[in-house]
Amino acid sequence: MKKPIQKKWWFWLIVVIIVGGIFGNKDEENTEKEAAATTEVSAPVETKPETVVAEKSTTKTEEVKVAKENVKKQEEKKVEIPGSLGMTPDEFRKSFNKRADELGNPKLKIGKKLEIEEGPVQNVFQYMTTDYIGITGSVNKVDGSLRDVMMIGQGNGTLSSGADIIISIGLVILGTNPDIPTSAVGDIMKDLGVIDEGVDWTTIDESTEVNGVRYTLTGSDVLGIMFSASDANDK
Repeated sequence: MKKPIQKKWWFWLIVVIIVGGIFGNKDEENTEKEAAATTEVSAPVETKPETVVAEKSTTKTEEVKVAKENVKKQEEKKVEIPGSLGMTPDEFRKSFNKRADELGNPKLKIGKKLEIEEGPVQNVFQYMTTDYIGITGSVNKVDGSLRDVMMIGQGNGTLSSGADIIISIGLVILGTNPDIPTSAVGDIMKDLGVIDEGVDWTTIDESTEVNGVRYTLTGSDVLGIMFSASDANDK
């Protein structure tokens, strides 16, 4: 039988300190790699008349395709969408997994495909990244966009399981806000009261907003730690 999550605030403080080094150092490593990379500039190639005709034909086809897509989007707007994170479930999965690889935690990645199940109001998916961490989300039927996503974690009392839960919270943040730097995770966790002295993880209930995404952290004796990301405009 699995042990419930540790209730002592210092346990999670140690975990956060350990994980803090992971989220803080990766931006510097990525910056160094980008600085070291070189960009090759190819010499201009003379364009032949046949190539110009082909390009014009391709451009015309693309314009028609874009026009059709715009019409489709306008039609979708007519149907009310309760909330959206501005990405599909698969886009979230890829963003989540990319950051997991960057942080050196491939074991926390979401599988190659999310199985979307039909629901009466919204479609849903569920995936267990480890034996004690699950990812679930709801998907809008109208456009297939991700409405919200939640991570539920109940550790086994070890520092490693606690670290996996905190890292998974960070991955949900980065997965739903792919343009923010890795180091921003620490500030968001601070806003959520994660590193407050004496915080009770069984009763914590905090939220914050970043780039239109609402992040909510709640604790429960029964379910463990629940962390969700949703559209800030979704009431």
